[in-house]
Amino acid sequence: MKSRLAAIILAGIAILGTAATIIVNADFKGEWSFNEKKSKLSEGRFRMNAQKIKVTADGDAIVIERTSNTPNGESRTSSEKITTDGKPSESTVFGNNKKVSTAAWSASGEELTINSTTNFERDGNTIEIKSVEIWKLLDGGKSLSIDNTTTSPRGETKNTFVYDKN
Repeated sequence: MKSRLAAIILAGIAILGTAATIIVNADFKGEWSFNEKKSKLSEGRFRMNAQKIKVTADGDAIVIERTSNTPNGESRTSSEKITTDGKPSESTVFGNNKKVSTAAWSASGEELTINSTTNFERDGNTIEIKSVEIWKLLDGGKSLSIDNTTTSPRGETKNTFVYDKN
């Protein structure tokens, strides 16, 4: 009888221990507005960061709509659907240019890393731009931080873009 009770107690502890290690990924869904004061922006070059981001989910994918202002003041929205299983996802950006992205969650589920490569055609030459975005929530989910490192033929640029939830 005592050994049966001990087995039940040990099984209960094992179940509780397993339940405690279940990881829930950060929930980036919602509409976000750029907060320049909270952001850490690089000097110099023109940044075409999104003024607004809308994030939805579609199965195992994250759908990101980014609305930016072009250098001539026009508003432009791009959309991409990226699976979070590490497999490549392709989208079309800035006209007919192709962007290939992979995304994977951190072990804790608190950060999503998106690696992207975009190829632009200009004057018969192909220009490759690579970026790494690390997404995480701040302030109890009230703000979204995106640490962005972009590498192009002009060098490397690092920015931290912060967005407030609408």
